[in-house]
Amino acid sequence: MKENERIQAENYKKAHYFFIGKDYNKIIDKLNKNMPYHRIAYERDFNGREIVYDVKSNMLSKAGIVISKQYEEGQSFFKVRKISSLTGGYKRPSQKFELGQCESTEAPKDFPTQIANAVSNAFSNAFTIDLVSVVRQTLPKIEIVVTGKRFRVVSGNGYNCTLLYETAIYKDLETNKKVKRNGFTLHLPKGEKYEKDNKIVIEAIDHYCKELVYYQESRFEIADRLLHPKPVIIEEKQEEE
Repeated sequence: MKENERIQAENYKKAHYFFIGKDYNKIIDKLNKNMPYHRIAYERDFNGREIVYDVKSNMLSKAGIVISKQYEEGQSFFKVRKISSLTGGYKRPSQKFELGQCESTEAPKDFPTQIANAVSNAFSNAFTIDLVSVVRQTLPKIEIVVTGKRFRVVSGNGYNCTLLYETAIYKDLETNKKVKRNGFTLHLPKGEKYEKDNKIVIEAIDHYCKELVYYQESRFEIADRLLHPKPVIIEEKQEEE
């Protein structure tokens, strides 16, 4: 990993949607029809891959720490994701921090100090465990492969955002279990000057695209939920005497 690489938060915010349907073109057509001052145009196909690492006991992910390696457009880099909840059990959108670019063959255990420091910087609370030692013990646990089509949403005032149609395959690397899901993701620019257009795009999806279901989970959370479903506990009713 390149030295002196600073941790950087993503410079855009995301909105994720599950796609309950088969023809993604219908979504594009609906948005083009109902956003007269915006235009959606196909840009290119894309593909990406992410490997999530953890120790055997999954201690890191259970604590809300997700370390992963992402392969995208011929480059690979490490990411640290912070997952937390709000009061009342509501999910807080995950925060993702990108570390330096690395070689395709390198793993988190090759940079235990740098990644441990990244984890510490991502979380405000102090850790009582030796994070460097923990990172050295990490193994690849989940693979996420994403393919799809990239669209650009533009308007005459200079606004533009990215809309991705995605097919994601989640794989447990220990059991080889696979699950497939289709969806859309918006990459919305941050900043007050973009809020009006961001709102127009989001409201158009909410009003006209009933096949899209909004969610706040990160890819890791989706993978964990689909690959490792928790057993449903059914309470037996006691018969009245």
